[in-house]
Amino acid sequence: MFENLLTSDIGRTAIVPFGVTFALALIVRAAGGRVLGHRLAAIAIGAGFFVAYYLIDGIPAFPPAATKHKVFYIAAAGLALGVVLDLAGLTRAGGHLLAFLLPAGALYWLRQNQIAAGASGALIATLAALFLVSIVVYWRQAASARGSDEPASSSAALFPPIQLLVAAIGLGGIALLGISLGFGSLGLALAAASGGYLLASYLAHAFAGRGLGYGATGAFGGGGLWLALGYGAVFEADAPVKLVLLGVIALAFVADFLARPIALAAPFGAGAFARLARPILHGAVVGIPPAAALAYAWFALGWRMG
Repeated sequence: MFENLLTSDIGRTAIVPFGVTFALALIVRAAGGRVLGHRLAAIAIGAGFFVAYYLIDGIPAFPPAATKHKVFYIAAAGLALGVVLDLAGLTRAGGHLLAFLLPAGALYWLRQNQIAAGASGALIATLAALFLVSIVVYWRQAASARGSDEPASSSAALFPPIQLLVAAIGLGGIALLGISLGFGSLGLALAAASGGYLLASYLAHAFAGRGLGYGATGAFGGGGLWLALGYGAVFEADAPVKLVLLGVIALAFVADFLARPIALAAPFGAGAFARLARPILHGAVVGIPPAAALAYAWFALGWRMG
């Protein structure tokens, strides 16, 4: 049964990353104590994803040649840097700097040969758009959780992984339907990992009044992971409509500008029901763009997995 779990598609892309992330988030939180465990719990998202990556595609050789393999190392670098920032207490100051440096370096590496040969106007425009999207993603991943130490806004601790969950579902779904089976599987694996972390944080929030921490580890190891997969999907896309749909999915992070105040201001009171309801309301709002993109691909374009 265990062997079947590791070799089946649903096991590798959903069950294993979800279970690994859920269990590890609780273990890190319990073993690390209130401060360190809370600060580093989001490392579980990266761990769950990389376990899934290994099961799906193995560990790529270094230096990698294929875009998908470069994505692995970009994601690993982001997770490692996020952990270092949180451990060093440089979450905000270092995060602001790396939010600019990481996407610039990653995008250059992914298209190094094309840039060296003379970048076209279309490539420059694509790289510029991806860089701007990266800034917004890192910004909302970091900013939407602020104030979660206060009882009135404690639900904000769940907002970054909610964004990540719905955006990863959208990215994985669009990639599976019309771009790449590989990126689609990895996108859904990230969704499963973020779902496992979200459940652990949701339970902690429901029973203790405080969700698990996210910090730079989550922003760079979760949001940065989504960006790395997004870069790869964009460069694999072979039609403008696919780029548009990926852009619509990225609006899940932009929707946080609206979803955060709506969820925190909703008249749910301050008790246990509010702790349960506010994250669900936030997810309903930020989930609109990915849901719209998937619905359009399925019903209007007729995209199906062959």
